[in-house]
Amino acid sequence: MKGSALRSEGGEPAMWVLGGLMVLVLAVAGALIGGFATSFGGHLKVAQTAVQMANTSGTTAATLNLTIVTGEMMGQGAVGPAYVPSDFTVPAHSTVKVTVTDFDGATPLTGSLVKYSKVSGTVGDVMQVQGINPLAPNTTVGSLHTMNHLAPALVGHTLTIAKLGINVPMAGQSRITFEIKTGGPGVYQWECMDPCGAGESGLGAPMGEGGFMAGTMTVAG
Repeated sequence: MKGSALRSEGGEPAMWVLGGLMVLVLAVAGALIGGFATSFGGHLKVAQTAVQMANTSGTTAATLNLTIVTGEMMGQGAVGPAYVPSDFTVPAHSTVKVTVTDFDGATPLTGSLVKYSKVSGTVGDVMQVQGINPLAPNTTVGSLHTMNHLAPALVGHTLTIAKLGINVPMAGQSRITFEIKTGGPGVYQWECMDPCGAGESGLGAPMGEGGFMAGTMTVAG
């Protein structure tokens, strides 16, 4: 019947049209929710993004986004802080751009731990630091700084992979960006060397606990 392609005999929209509209609405809603979760982290699951892409030199580049969340962000009664995700995978023989958004404040390095305020094992042994407003993390505070160390009193956490000689001090309530070069496949333990845990020493939980202030970096071939 002419003109009936989009309508049933009763003049109502065909079911497949309604289905298509529902799929579109769900897709838009999913995109908005995903953006919110990526922005605010915490108990909203923050997805790892290790996206491979070929560059002009024929090697592989990847990006990895990590978030440091507080106990409050993780929900009532949760012990924090924590890196999300704490176990992540990057490609072998690659340059990986890592961005860490730290919602937590500073816990100063003291004594023998002061050595972890220096950047090592990254490309150029440097990092870039940009302050954020934790209540509006897509906004920035102050200027972007390229640094090879951080004042011990400003360190909130570290990302330390001893076997690879990698150590990056994390400035509190900041976005930290750096690049690393990976070798062959393997699994490497990382941990935070800042005394951000329980007890007078700050070395109690969640320090050293997998899923919180320790985890693994898998280099996949």
